[in-house]
Amino acid sequence: MASEVDQLALLLGELRAEVHAARSETSDLMKELVVNRERTEELARRLTSTQAGQTPSSAEGAAAASQIQVTTPVTVPLAPPERFLGDPLKYGVFMTHCRLHFLCRPGAFPTDQTKVAFILSYPGGHAASWSVPLVDRDDPVLDNFAQFQQEMDKLFSRRTRGHALDA
Repeated sequence: MASEVDQLALLLGELRAEVHAARSETSDLMKELVVNRERTEELARRLTSTQAGQTPSSAEGAAAASQIQVTTPVTVPLAPPERFLGDPLKYGVFMTHCRLHFLCRPGAFPTDQTKVAFILSYPGGHAASWSVPLVDRDDPVLDNFAQFQQEMDKLFSRRTRGHALDA
């Protein structure tokens, strides 16, 4: 019994470390996204004013150009999430990996349906047996990522299942 507890404690420590690393990486990416959004908004304002015939003076243009730093979008190489078999101990890490894909590749996941489809492409075991009827009956939850995640949380999250090993 003690050996199982030790193994679970070790697994919990590893999962916490992975979640911490994923959160840190997500925070850095969010900062970069904010900076790029601000740059994009500034360029859009300039384009709009130029199209409206409001040509900035050469001094304004030079000052503005010196403030804009053009960057090439960073493509973060992401490993695909591990196949999720329904284990509540691995659910949080699985969802974190999926959210990282959504964050780093927003163009690949423009709608709730694409996010749900991505998640549904990775389950096996109990998780797959839960998802098949949803797809078969074209359940409305497939069109709403927040509702879909709530349903998954109810079934697979340790917090909602009353497990004592919450991270």
